[in-house]
Amino acid sequence: MQYTLTVSLSTLRAARTHSADKDVRYYLCGVYLDTKAGKVVATDGHRMLVAHARGVRSAGAPVIIPNDLLDAALKQFGGEYARGKSLGACDVSITIDGAQLSIATPTGHVTGRPLDGQFPDWRRVVPQGEPGVLDGAPAALNSDYVTDACAAFSIARNISKAKAGHHAVRVLQRGEHPSIVCDTDPDMVVIIMPLRDRMVAEAPVAACRMAHDDALPYNDDTAERVALEAAAAVSSAA
Repeated sequence: MQYTLTVSLSTLRAARTHSADKDVRYYLCGVYLDTKAGKVVATDGHRMLVAHARGVRSAGAPVIIPNDLLDAALKQFGGEYARGKSLGACDVSITIDGAQLSIATPTGHVTGRPLDGQFPDWRRVVPQGEPGVLDGAPAALNSDYVTDACAAFSIARNISKAKAGHHAVRVLQRGEHPSIVCDTDPDMVVIIMPLRDRMVAEAPVAACRMAHDDALPYNDDTAERVALEAAAAVSSAA
């Protein structure tokens, strides 16, 4: 069966930032097009990006675009198709014909084979948007993942790197549950798993107190006491 899907170029670029690289779970090393849900999904098992894409909704089977194939196609979208340019969010046609996958580019087509394997049930990771479920709580997050999520939203909105820092995102921390990153448009969300073994709920309070408290006169006794107090705080939190 042959069928064609359309996805925004900026969405593909954003999703690529969250797919796994050289993972033994090879089926994560690509961008998933969920034809039943009309979603573009990418994850490395620690964070996940989900974007709405009406042009992906199809009677055809879901497909995983391999990273190398997608990278080869994205490299051909330069000039006015570059990030932040007038055509940086244009629709990209992706045709699946049996075991062949073809991505249309400004210079022709990039063709290869989709990834085999079963993509994870990504819906199980996304919290239900109901009152009480999305209550916030302090969380320990990988700072690189937060940075990547912010970048992904700027890319998805076709904002140039020079202006990316002005694009606001919202981070909802949920304690030991997956944290949620979004912006003002509800057509994309990033889910980040917390670092559970490094959770210290009191850390934000202690850090703010430190900023307000005057420093004690420094001497060897002070340094030893501070070190002991820090060790005790970590031990009690564990």
